[in-house]
Amino acid sequence: MIMFKKESMALAAACVIAQFLYQPAFAGPDTPEKKSWGKRIGSALRVDKKLKGIASYYGGKFHGRKTASGDTFNQNEMTCAHRTLPFGTKLEVTNPSNGKEVDVVVNDRGPFKKNRVLDLSKAAARKLGITGIAKVFYKPKAQVAKGESEAIH
Repeated sequence: MIMFKKESMALAAACVIAQFLYQPAFAGPDTPEKKSWGKRIGSALRVDKKLKGIASYYGGKFHGRKTASGDTFNQNEMTCAHRTLPFGTKLEVTNPSNGKEVDVVVNDRGPFKKNRVLDLSKAAARKLGITGIAKVFYKPKAQVAKGESEAIH
């Protein structure tokens, strides 16, 4: 019984230490902005930041199903899935291997494969010249007001 209390206290102490270590640093009034602030400040997006990663596309069996935003997925619209960006965010996506660009709207969550940043609709991937996976650059263009998350046609 006493050993159980010691183990519980050690576990609680480890949890408190881990929580302290993983909290973001506070940027007070006299300190410069933190670099980790970069991509998002509250709900406002920094549209001057260009991001990169591996993108894939999805369609087929998902066509006609509900997306995480509640929209019906249409593989022929210019939409994409991103893990964290708010629904309705407009992105400019560039394929650096051929220079093609396309504007898409985030209306779903994903991709669920490790090391991928975007899941593009089939139409968006086709316009970018992507047939499997590809390195892309993407940049938030604007954030649509809540309730206005219309896809770009």
